[in-house]
Amino acid sequence: MSSHSRRVKPRRRRAQGPASRAAASRPSAPRPPDPSAETLPVKQTRSRETVNRLLDAAEALLIEGGLERATVPNIAARAGLSVGVVYRRFPDKDALVRAVYERFFDRARAASLHTGNLDWWRGIALPDIARTLVTNVVAQHRHNRHLLRALAAYTSTADAAFRRRVDELNAHTMDRLASILLARRAKITHPQPERAVRFGLFVVAAAMRAMIQSDDARLAPFGIAEGQLADELTRMYLRYLGVSRPPTFNPLLHRRPE
Repeated sequence: MSSHSRRVKPRRRRAQGPASRAAASRPSAPRPPDPSAETLPVKQTRSRETVNRLLDAAEALLIEGGLERATVPNIAARAGLSVGVVYRRFPDKDALVRAVYERFFDRARAASLHTGNLDWWRGIALPDIARTLVTNVVAQHRHNRHLLRALAAYTSTADAAFRRRVDELNAHTMDRLASILLARRAKITHPQPERAVRFGLFVVAAAMRAMIQSDDARLAPFGIAEGQLADELTRMYLRYLGVSRPPTFNPLLHRRPE
């Protein structure tokens, strides 16, 4: 018989002892949980908390002392974090300051959502709408004076993309306010109502931008206290629109958003 035709004997399986049989029948232990899957939500929460602390600290410093005060070491110290943590969240001061203002823009939009709803202003006369909108513009500029002052300084040196972003936001706000006023177009006697509405809003905003760069002393030559500024700007705006009736009602004070 040749070696090619030789039958190969099957290998005998070694008998298993009691311990081996028990191990084979024992169910396998469950796989340990993935540590990343367990800790990811916690890490995300902590990361958000860290970012918010940095944004709060940077915003406070911008209010207190402008861009010069809001340095990375100062921001880290105010937030109670190390400088290394700042750079793990933001590549540089520019990115952090930009994030502060993006959050500020988001909050401003959220706070004024109802004012863009034309139904909310139903039944309210044009003079009262104008007084409410102008008063709100004045109040927002006064309340955020130092933050807006720092924004003006930052925007002057920021890249074109950020400047375009600020211009777009301002244009969006202007369009929203103009649409509310132009819904009462029939009450405007200016020969070009749309131009008058938009240019008048521009003048009001420009006056407030000038105000945030200084203090109350700028109004002294005119005999106007800062608390009277909203009323004077409203009177000027309504006269420019050709509306003689004075405002008598402030819907933001006397009714709630629907």
